[in-house]
Order: sequence, then structure tokens, then C-alpha cells
Amino acid sequence: MKWTLIRSLGLPLFSVCLLLMLGGCCTGGMVHRNVQLTLGKSLSNAQGSISSITVDLVGVNGSDYQRWYNYSMTKYFTAGNALRAGATKAVVHFVPGGPASVTFSKHNPIWKQWKSESDTHLFVLALLPGVRQDLPGPEDSRRLVLPFDRCRWPGSANPIKIAIKNSGLVCQTPPKPKH
Repeated sequence: MKWTLIRSLGLPLFSVCLLLMLGGCCTGGMVHRNVQLTLGKSLSNAQGSISSITVDLVGVNGSDYQRWYNYSMTKYFTAGNALRAGATKAVVHFVPGGPASVTFSKHNPIWKQWKSESDTHLFVLALLPGVRQDLPGPEDSRRLVLPFDRCRWPGSANPIKIAIKNSGLVCQTPPKPKH
């Protein structure tokens, strides 16, 4: 009787262990990482002074994802825009004479708010100089879409590095592909 119970549990238990080994041991959940934003040299003038740049870090949940993905960036940064005003966001301002690199802390209280709202993605939105064409998702160089899934971000101590260039936003530490 004892051996029958062990044998009947053995195969399912072995299968679960095998799946965990093959698929990794990550159990998901929300990433909490520092986000380092750095202005590229193309946004500095001849004297080395940086341009005024605004970057919004916005948590977005699954039900709002398509709206944010397709929303006009030109419209978003228009004064009084309702979507921007109502967003759960952190705003980073780069100003002339200020630092060219800012680290948004993983300890910022907004991470808890994003988690409580079941946000699944971080939208990094930048008001960059020049006229730009509105395009969906990351095709618009002013928008970067990053998953909050911690399984996609190896090395928990490393910051997520984002370069802000005249040509657009670039994630220098891209997430691992989805399984």
C-alpha cells in the first residue's frame, strides 16, 4: 500500500520537477528595478548643455494596453490632455544645466501603486524635440514598451538602462524574449 502511494505520486511529482527545470524556476510577478534614463549626446548643444526633455514612466494594465499602445504621442503631450493627466505616472524632467542621467528608484512608492492596479507594462514616453510622425507602439520612437514580468529581466541588481536619443528611446538592457 505504501509503495503504491509512492508510485502513484512519483510520476506526477517527477513531471512537475522536470517542467520546472526545463522552464526555469521563475514564478513571475512584477519586476522592481531601478530605471536609469540617460540623455544621448545628440540632445546636447555645442556648449554641452542639454535640451529640455520630459519623460513619463506610466504603468499600464492589460485592459488599457491597446489604448496606450496606439495613442497619439503628439496628442498625449498636448497641454491639458486627459489621458496624461489621469495616468499613474512618474515624470522625469531633464533641464539645461541639470544632470544628463537620472535613476528612477525601484523603491519609489509608485511601484506599489502600479502593482495594486495590476499593471503589466511600463510605458516610457518622451517629449522629444522636432516634429515626429505618430505611429503605434514602439514604432513611434517616443514610446518604449517594457514588460513588468520579472522572469524577463535577469540579474535583479542591474538597472534597466534607457538611452534617450534624438532618434528616440532605446532600451540598452532589453528583456529576455517571452517563452
